[in-house]
Amino acid sequence: MQDALIRSSDRRRATPAAWLAALLTALVWTGCSKSISDSDLVLVSPSEGMELAEGRKTLLGFGGVEKAAWVDPRGGRAYREGHIPGALHVPFQDLNDRQEMLRGYNALIVYGSDYRDALADGMSKRLMELGFRDVRTLKGGLRAWIRAGYDVETGDPAAGRAP
Repeated sequence: MQDALIRSSDRRRATPAAWLAALLTALVWTGCSKSISDSDLVLVSPSEGMELAEGRKTLLGFGGVEKAAWVDPRGGRAYREGHIPGALHVPFQDLNDRQEMLRGYNALIVYGSDYRDALADGMSKRLMELGFRDVRTLKGGLRAWIRAGYDVETGDPAAGRAP
């Protein structure tokens, strides 16, 4: 009887090869996608964001000028009350429907209202998940922008500009 118990417990003990096989199976079934976290956010100061948004020549001037866009994920009222001039208003909840309008830009600079703005951080991470390669987040949001002495616009987006 004791021999039967020993043999049955030996069968339940997993070998390193069995663990490796189980791990590989789990990776195949769940995918190997990397989750995006706060450590993936690239923060920029208002002056760095402004420099990026003004455009820069591509390597050796081939390919023209890289285009960057300010992205404001806040609600309509907050946007109308004050936003970075030229910012694209893409409310977070509308991102899935409006993401194509952002595809023509080499870099996106997302901003919220204040420091460590959860909405701006969430929008930046979601854009990365959707495959946008160069996503930056304005450190300090619109508050830092104003403190740095930059102008803001009020009202709805100008005609001809994305919503």
